[in-house]
Amino acid sequence: MITHQKTDKQLLEELGLGDENAFAHLFDRHWGTLFAFVSRMIGEDEQAKDIVQNTFIVVWKNKHQLLISDSLMPYLYKVAKNETISLFRKNKVRFDGMDTLAQDLHSVDNPENLLITKELESTIEIEVVKMPISMKKCFQLSRYENKSVRDIAEELSLSEQTVKNNISEALSRLRKRVKLT
Repeated sequence: MITHQKTDKQLLEELGLGDENAFAHLFDRHWGTLFAFVSRMIGEDEQAKDIVQNTFIVVWKNKHQLLISDSLMPYLYKVAKNETISLFRKNKVRFDGMDTLAQDLHSVDNPENLLITKELESTIEIEVVKMPISMKKCFQLSRYENKSVRDIAEELSLSEQTVKNNISEALSRLRKRVKLT
C-alpha cells in the first residue's frame, strides 16, 4: 500500500515502531489544518507555528503509547488546545482567550471541534459550580455579563480588591483544571 493512502491508525502503528517516514506523512497530512485552527485561535502566525510544532513533538514523544481508533485530529486538537492555553497563561492573557477558543471551535462544523468544545465547556461549567458562592458570582458577572470590577464590587457590596482576588482565584482554578483535561 502506498504510504499517503494509509490511515492515521496505520501510520501511527508504524510510527510506534520508530518509522520516521510515517511521522513525516502524518505531519504533512495534518500540519495545514492544525495550523489554520491554531492561527484562528490566537491570531498570530509565528506563535501558531510554534504551537503546531510543539504539538507534533508531543506526538513524537508519545509515539509508543498513542492509541488512536481512527483519526489523529482529535488528539492533535486537544494537544494544540493545551499548548494554546499554556501560551495564554505564559503571556498572562486574560481568560477571555478560552472564550475565544470555545467560540472558534463552535464556528467550525467539524465533529472533532464540536467534541472538544463540549469537553472544554463542560470542564469550565463543572469547575464554576464547585467555586465558593462569592467567587462564582464575581467570575460570572465578569466573564458572562462583562461587568467591570467596580460594577461587580458595587453590586455585591464587596471591595474592588476582593472582587479582583475572587476573579483571579477563579481563573487560576480554571486554568489548572483545563490544563489537566
